[in-house]
Amino acid sequence: SPFNDQPMCRICHEGSIQEDLLSPCQCTGTLGTIHRTCLEHWLSSSSTSYCELCHVRFAVKHKPRPLVE
Repeated sequence: SPFNDQPMCRICHEGSIQEDLLSPCQCTGTLGTIHRTCLEHWLSSSSTSYCELCHVRFAVKHKPRPLVE
């Protein structure tokens, strides 16, 4: 299948049609690319700032959450 050769986000498994893919850490291959929004969501829900696979710390800026959502 031609889709197997296309890079995809390691979280949502979608390609780069809707959003560009980033390579924010030292992971390579199918685990090396991720959408910015997927990474941001994962970081906010996991309370970590590094890759759990290669242990590289992501360059992130933490924004304070609003008191009322």
